[in-house]
Parts: sequence; C-alpha cells; structure tokens
Amino acid sequence: MIKINKKFIITLLFTSIPVISVFLGFALNEDLSTGGSQWDFKLTWPIIVNYSNFKFIGADEFTRHMPMHFSFLALLNSIFNDQNFVRLFYLFFSFLFPIFLYLNLSKIYNYKKINLIIFSSCFLFIPLLRANAIWANSHLTATIFFLIGNFFYLKSKENNIFIYQILNLLFLSFAIYSLQTYLILFLFYLYNYFLSEKFNNFIKLFLFSSLLALPGLYFIMLNPRISNITISRDIFYTLSTNFSIIFFFLLFLLFNKKSFKIILGKIKNLNINEIIILIFLSFFIFYYQNLFVFESNLRGGGFFYKLSYFILNNNLIFLLSSILGLITVYVITKHEPKLLYIIIIINFMALNYIVYQKYFEPLFLVIITILFKNFLINNIVQNLKNILVFYGLIFLYFLLAYINTLNKFSYNLLS
Repeated sequence: MIKINKKFIITLLFTSIPVISVFLGFALNEDLSTGGSQWDFKLTWPIIVNYSNFKFIGADEFTRHMPMHFSFLALLNSIFNDQNFVRLFYLFFSFLFPIFLYLNLSKIYNYKKINLIIFSSCFLFIPLLRANAIWANSHLTATIFFLIGNFFYLKSKENNIFIYQILNLLFLSFAIYSLQTYLILFLFYLYNYFLSEKFNNFIKLFLFSSLLALPGLYFIMLNPRISNITISRDIFYTLSTNFSIIFFFLLFLLFNKKSFKIILGKIKNLNINEIIILIFLSFFIFYYQNLFVFESNLRGGGFFYKLSYFILNNNLIFLLSSILGLITVYVITKHEPKLLYIIIIINFMALNYIVYQKYFEPLFLVIITILFKNFLINNIVQNLKNILVFYGLIFLYFLLAYINTLNKFSYNLLS
C-alpha cells in the first residue's frame, strides 16, 4: 500500500503542477510567445464574431488559415457570447493534448503508466503550447486533432479495423482544416496505407480522402489567401534556421546517458568520407551565411538565433547550432533511419522565408513522440529518472521564456 500511495502522490504532484500553472497563466493573460498568440487572437476575433452571425465572407482580411478552428470558436461564442468564456472553454479543450499524448504513448511504449502520464503532463510547460492554449490558437487545435487522428492510426495497426483508418483520416482532415500545413502529415499516412494495405482497401481510403478534400475547394473560394502558400525565397537560410530549431529540441531528447552514449558512439565511428562531407557542409554554411545579410529584422529564427544576437550581436551561435543540428540529425538518422521521415516532414511544414519557432513547438516533439517507436523517446519513458530530467529541462525552458517575457529581452532585439 505504501508503494501505491507514493506512486499516486508522485503522479498527482507532477501532473497537477503544470495544469494549475496553465490556469494561473490564463488568469494573468500570460503569453510566452512574446505576444504573438495574443495578437493572433485579437486579430482574428472579427472572424469568430462574423461566423457566429453566419457571415462567412471576408475572412481573407484577417487570416489565410482554414476555417475549422474559427468555426469551433464561433460555436462557443454563439453559446457564451463572451470572449473570456470562449477562451476559458478552449483552455479546457486544450487539456485533450496531454490526454491524447498519453493515449498515443500507451499504444507504442509498454512501460508503467506513471512514466507516460508524467511525460505527457510536462508538455504543458512548453511556452508556445501554453500561449496557444491560453489564447485559443489554431496551431494547438490542429495539433490536438492530429493527436486524436494518430491514436486511431495506432489502433488500426493494433487491430486492423477499417473504421479506425477512416477515423484517422477524418480527424487529420480536421487538423488540415485548422492549419493547412498538416497536409504533409496526411500524405504520410496515405503513403503508409499504400504500403501496408490491400489495394482495394487503399482505394477506399484514397476515395474517402478525396471526399474529405472537397470542402477545401469551397473554403479557398471564400478565402483565396488559403492557397497562397509562402515558400522561402532563400531555401538555404530557411533550412539553416530549421536545423537550428531542430537542434534546440533534440537537446531535450538527448539529455540522458543512454541516448548521449549512442550519439557519441556514432560520431566516433564516422568514416573519413562522412567526416569530409560534414566538414565541407560546415564551412559552406559559415561561408554562405556570412556572404549574405538576412533582412528579417530579427523576426523568427528560433531560440539560438535570438540568443546569438542577444549575447554576441551577430549570428555565430546561430550558425554553430545549424551545423550541430545538421550533424546531430545525420547521426540519429544513421542510427535509426526511419527518423528521417520526421525530419523531412517538419522541414516541409516550415518552408517559410521567415521561420518562427511556433512551426516546431510543440509539433516536432509530438511527431517524434507518437508516429512510431524510436530510441529518442524510448530512452526517456522507460526510466522515471530520465522522465524527471526531461520534465526539469522543459520546466527550465518555461522559466527562461517567462523571464524573457517579464524583461522583454528578445523584444528589444527587434528593430
């Protein structure tokens, strides 16, 4: 009985603290996205009011996102007719995130429930997730639908029941109709069904997907900006930024003895050709980045980009993080090749000229966690000690973001 009580107390403590902190953040109008989530909410509120009054034209003035997220908030507004109540209801809705993260994990990793529950709960400390929950942002809505859809995908792999595959694609379509970049993930599932399913079943799934796509044509007619996808004008800069941000989040996953040992061993065993190629790419990144000055006014770029200009007033730390990100990605995909799917997916979902960390946070960690079993997550969730280290790192990130918000360090970098 003592052991059971200890486990219950530990679970209650480490799950209740992030939940309570989110409610406190809501009461304080917290926005750890340096104001972006609050600005998005206020900018798009007229859409929600118009949808509440069955006026569906004119959304292109405020957004180029799909309408499902705004329709959901409009339904809430029709019921409550109060902006704060809409946000509060959405806050409760946002707790589906840790719930379905846990349910996904339980389908992949056969470890103690306490491990998976604590791991899932600590995501509520991630700054942009909190900001999206508090300010009802479409990025979180799309991620929650993705989590629900992937849960049914995992159930279909477990039981091979056709209705689960239908539900997988249905909820993923809800994610796309909240944020169209999730189309890349839709293609991932269809590709996997093509490889694993009988041809007749795949055709049915493909036809169902085509049916789900039809409303999108109507939505594009209502808001032509939806189809106006911004592609980078400088693909090298975009990829450099992407790998810098990817490296930042990989640090959370590699900060345990087992994973670090694997990475170190792989680096030591690189052959001469691999070393030459990586050195060449490193020099190329330094040379290219110093030839050109990016006129982004220090918008976007991610953690290391801002840190680089805050400490050194140049992009040296950013360049190093891009190179380390490239090397780390090469090493982890060499150890576990299927992780390359995740790197490709996240890069395609963030091909903008100015790359913001919100494109990766918390999506990158979520994709790595739930798409399939891999050593990065396995080495964390198998051990409560490693989970608490991961928990502590996420909490430290939350504290840094909070200190930054209070003192406006990164705000002052903007010209």
